[in-house]
Amino acid sequence: MTDLAISALTNAILAAEIFFLAGLSFRGGLERWSAAWLFALYLTFIGLANLLGTIDHGFLEPIDHPANIPVRTATRSVIALATFALLMCTARQFFGALGVRICLVVGFAGLAATVWVTATQDNFLVLVAGNFVVMLLTLGLHLWGLRRGTGSLLLCAGIVASIAASLIIPFGGDGVEPLGLYGTFHIALIGASFILYLGGRDLKARVA
Repeated sequence: MTDLAISALTNAILAAEIFFLAGLSFRGGLERWSAAWLFALYLTFIGLANLLGTIDHGFLEPIDHPANIPVRTATRSVIALATFALLMCTARQFFGALGVRICLVVGFAGLAATVWVTATQDNFLVLVAGNFVVMLLTLGLHLWGLRRGTGSLLLCAGIVASIAASLIIPFGGDGVEPLGLYGTFHIALIGASFILYLGGRDLKARVA
């Protein structure tokens, strides 16, 4: 089995896990647009991005299909949507009405710019940078909120695990045999995603 095939297979497993966790996150008693609801939406977008990645890596990229580029663009656009959902989740958890509005405006501007760049050029760095900034913001606010009872230690652990998994791509070499680089990355994200899900259970279920 080629590295690309293993990448597609592990991507499919990761997508299935995240969709399952997203379904569990949309539990009873959640108020729409609450931090917990937005986190469930974030997981849904991440699951969809991994599903699209599975289709691309498993069926389109190996044969250089014309749909490869549109599906890749769609995948990156969904990741940008996930980043926006995480930003708004963090805003709902920690900020008042004014802070939420500011994050909404900044988030929409960042989302539009990211989608435009990914649709017009093969630039993955802007996507990674935006996601990294939002994850660091979320991590910092949850660490700050631990003493106030608004932060989640599990969510902090999940973010650290996700960032550590992402570092496998630039620093992981060939990955772990026989998974290859991206297969190793996807397997690492399986564990990180579960920790993130547990942290999401700590978030506010109602809009203040």
